[in-house]
Amino acid sequence: MTAILRIDPILEEFERVLGDVWAPWKPVMITGGLGVDWDVHETKDELVIRADLPGVAKEDVRVTLEEGVLKIEAEKKEEKTEDGQTWYVRERRFGKYFRMMELPFRVEADRISATLDKGVLEIRLPKAEEAKPKQIEVKVH
Repeated sequence: MTAILRIDPILEEFERVLGDVWAPWKPVMITGGLGVDWDVHETKDELVIRADLPGVAKEDVRVTLEEGVLKIEAEKKEEKTEDGQTWYVRERRFGKYFRMMELPFRVEADRISATLDKGVLEIRLPKAEEAKPKQIEVKVH
């Protein structure tokens, strides 16, 4: 008799533990189409996202922010092939990328910047003043 390992309970426990680590912010992230690999980190002044979009042209990238949700949409277009070519291997992927994330705090929307350099999209989202840490002066009476 072969033992069957059910991975669902293991994944549920893993998600529960990670949920405890990320509390109180639990990012809502949705991915569609081709996967967008990204790193997201916070500094005292901003949220920085670096996403890999290899082979994607600047004009095929769209970054939007709406109601606290950042969306990245992109398309890697397939290169035209000539008739009569004989393909031995075709592993490169083409298609649409989509990823979105609910932001953990308010940002200054008019100061957001996005750059694409060597296939890496970098988005800088400056924190709104109310989201920045504040030093509270302690007074003596």
